Amino acid sequence: MKNFVEDQTKLLPSSLKDFQERRHFRIGVGPFLALGLLQVPLCMAYNLVMAISTDFKSTTYTSCHVFNFFPTTSAAAKSQHTIWALVCWLEFPFLIASAWLQFRFNRRTLPKPVRSFGCLMAIFLAVNSTSMLLWGTFAEADGDSLLHISIALSLFVSCAIYMGGSFVCAKYYMRDRNRQLQEELAYSLKSGLVLTYYVSVVIMWFFYYVHQKFCLPLAYSIFGMGEFISCECFCIYLCLAYFDFYHVYICYDQRLGFFLSEI
Repeated sequence: MKNFVEDQTKLLPSSLKDFQERRHFRIGVGPFLALGLLQVPLCMAYNLVMAISTDFKSTTYTSCHVFNFFPTTSAAAKSQHTIWALVCWLEFPFLIASAWLQFRFNRRTLPKPVRSFGCLMAIFLAVNSTSMLLWGTFAEADGDSLLHISIALSLFVSCAIYMGGSFVCAKYYMRDRNRQLQEELAYSLKSGLVLTYYVSVVIMWFFYYVHQKFCLPLAYSIFGMGEFISCECFCIYLCLAYFDFYHVYICYDQRLGFFLSEI
């Protein structure tokens, strides 16, 4: 496409349109994706605040009948299910677009030994996108139902695999390159988010076991805090697509129409 744009300047005019001033513009993909992907982490924070302020008793209740002060992310989403469903549906196209762009990017730029692995990580992001959409659609499902458990397990597995796998791909990508400032910043942020994510996941599941086994007070609240932190880390990690695709543009040319600049 780039070569075609350069070569057409050598062609003779064939119509009056060729003498007219050409209109063209471009839109940065990075900011567009980041704004779209920011909807879910902001909505999670909103759900949490609203659940505590308007529905505290039901969102912190457990079958153990012990004191808790922090609702789980799922309970907060269930309490605010209408806005949560709307946000999940609005974010779905951005998640799919991010997965598609990452598939192209990994296939073209990663070293050969990890190229297929990078493409697989993009597929996991697409699976996670579908799970997120299902969570939003069926947010009112009971916590003990098979549907809720299946969606939660799908989200957890796809998030954990994607976070670790995509970070490995980022390390391979950065290893043999002259790093740009944006890439250095993105890599540093990803390192911190990945570490925080896995620490919070370990704490989350440990206190979930403690709650289920011993029904200790506040154990479920610590589980909820770990769940919220891990979900926020994952969603903010996705928003770093701003740095991954800062050099990619949606372009428009009067003669060529819309096209995507090279990744």
